[in-house]
Amino acid sequence: MPEVISGISFALTLLFYGAASALFFLDVARSRARLPAAGGFAGLFGGAGAHVHDPGARPSSTAASGSRHAPLLLGLGALGHATYVTLASFVARVCPVHSVHFMLSVASLLAIAVYLVARHRFRIDALGLLIGPLGLAFLLGTFFLGKPHPEPKLSPVFIAAHVMANLLGIALFLLAGASAALYLVQEKRLKQKRHVERMGNLPPLDTLDRAVHRFLSAGFPLLTLGIVTGTYWAHQLETGNTEEVMRAIFGYATWLLIALVLLLRAAAGWRGRRAAYGTIAGLACAGAVLVIYLIRPAAGLGG
Repeated sequence: MPEVISGISFALTLLFYGAASALFFLDVARSRARLPAAGGFAGLFGGAGAHVHDPGARPSSTAASGSRHAPLLLGLGALGHATYVTLASFVARVCPVHSVHFMLSVASLLAIAVYLVARHRFRIDALGLLIGPLGLAFLLGTFFLGKPHPEPKLSPVFIAAHVMANLLGIALFLLAGASAALYLVQEKRLKQKRHVERMGNLPPLDTLDRAVHRFLSAGFPLLTLGIVTGTYWAHQLETGNTEEVMRAIFGYATWLLIALVLLLRAAAGWRGRRAAYGTIAGLACAGAVLVIYLIRPAAGLGG
């Protein structure tokens, strides 16, 4: 009986966390229309459907519904998460205190509780963009509670989804990083007051800034999928070697930096140079993950 209840709570928590994360992301993506310079975002994902900022306009019913339901789903997910961790520890007959995944789950549950209490007072609703996926990732980490097997049997479809999500996400981040680098070059030229004819054919700053945001917005859901599916191997944080641990750390750092760039743009209006530096930092972390992937086969050939 506990196994059945544990499985049901796990499935429901996955559903709640996944739905909440999607709604938070959609709300942050739509929030660009509410920024003071939102008129410059026309055509970001298609000119016909772009919104223009109107100080007197009210949020659409769809946006309001998403903003209202996302915290509720997140709270339900947290309840399911706590239930699953408790039941899983009894089913596996292990003391969860000795597991890093249990500690991460408790940390995420505390973060969710603080967020739900403080989000209205401090106006930090957009922070759900980080809290929801982290809760989902740490929930999957608890799947390995009491499971000593080093590698679970994974279907080719699951592995393909994980690899493709990461590859497509990194490809979009490469484009975002290139746009960010061009932004910094163009901004430096303008500050040095160089003549327009000597600036080459670089796009305007506003165009480059929109390109960075567009590529990040398209790549972030893919990277989130890669992080969530990659958590299936999360036991390597406890049983893996230094290479596996560093790869996981850089992977989470990449996701966190990109999420912060999107979050601060929506919540604090961060654009331009600060967004460019954050994008390049995230791309550097993603590059470190790729380097670690490449070092392993090279080391094997060298041996």
